[in-house]
Amino acid sequence: MKNYQKKSAFLILFGLFINIYSIHSQTNNDVALYNWFDKAVGKENLELYNGPRHINFYRTFDKSHSYYISEDYSNGNLNYQGQNYYNLNLKYDVNNDLLVLKSVGEYEYLGINLIKEKTAYFTLQNKKFINIEINNPEHPAYMTGYYQEIVFSKNNTLYIKHHKRREKVIDAQKISDGSNANSSDRFKEKNEFILKYKNEYYKIGSKSDVIKIFPEYKGQIKKYYNNNSQLEESDNKLFIENLIKEINNLLPNASN
Repeated sequence: MKNYQKKSAFLILFGLFINIYSIHSQTNNDVALYNWFDKAVGKENLELYNGPRHINFYRTFDKSHSYYISEDYSNGNLNYQGQNYYNLNLKYDVNNDLLVLKSVGEYEYLGINLIKEKTAYFTLQNKKFINIEINNPEHPAYMTGYYQEIVFSKNNTLYIKHHKRREKVIDAQKISDGSNANSSDRFKEKNEFILKYKNEYYKIGSKSDVIKIFPEYKGQIKKYYNNNSQLEESDNKLFIENLIKEINNLLPNASN
C-alpha cells in the first residue's frame, strides 16, 4: 500500500512538473524547474544515483592525486540518459576516466561512479567535458571517453584528454634502514591535445605538429612558442588553448 501511495504521489508531482514546464518552456527558467523537480521527487530516487560505488585505491604522501584539479567535490551539471541535472557535487577521476557523483541522504559520504555510456556531457570548474563516443560519431578510433571541449569556431575545436601518469614511490630511507619499505603513488599530468580542423582530427604533441596543420602561419607559430616558453612549462593546457585561439583569429572568417 505504501509503495502504491509513493508511486501515485510521484505521478502527481511529475504531471505538475510537466504542466509547469510547458507553461514556462519559452523562458530561461529551465534550471530552476529541473531543480524543483529533483527536490520534489527526492534526489536519492533519481536514476543517476544508482551507479556503482566509487573507491579510491591510491595512496599518496605528496599533494598529487588522480582527479581533475581537485580531489574534493565541486559544483557541476551533467546530461544523463538525455536528462539535464544541475548543481550536483562532482569530481572527475582522470586517471580512470570516471565521473564521480557525491551521494545524498544517509550515504552522502559515498561517491558513485556515473555510467559513462549514459553520460553525454558534464561541466566542472566552468569547463565542458563531452563523451566523445556519444557526441561525435565520426571521431577517430583512438578517441574514447571524456574530453574537454573548447569550441573556437565551426571549423576549429580543441579537445583535451586529461590524464595523469601514475608512478610508484618507494621510501628509500626505510630501505637503507633495513625496515619494511612502504610504497605510495604519485601522479603527474600527461594530457593529450587533439584539434578538429575542417572535419579532420590532428594530434598536437609538438610545435612541428601545429605547423603541419597551419603551414601558412609558420612564422607566427614559432614566435608564439618563443615568447611563451614559461607558460608552456607551467601550464601546458593554457599554452595550447591560447595558441589555437591566436591561430583561429588569423584564419579567414574566424568568427564563423
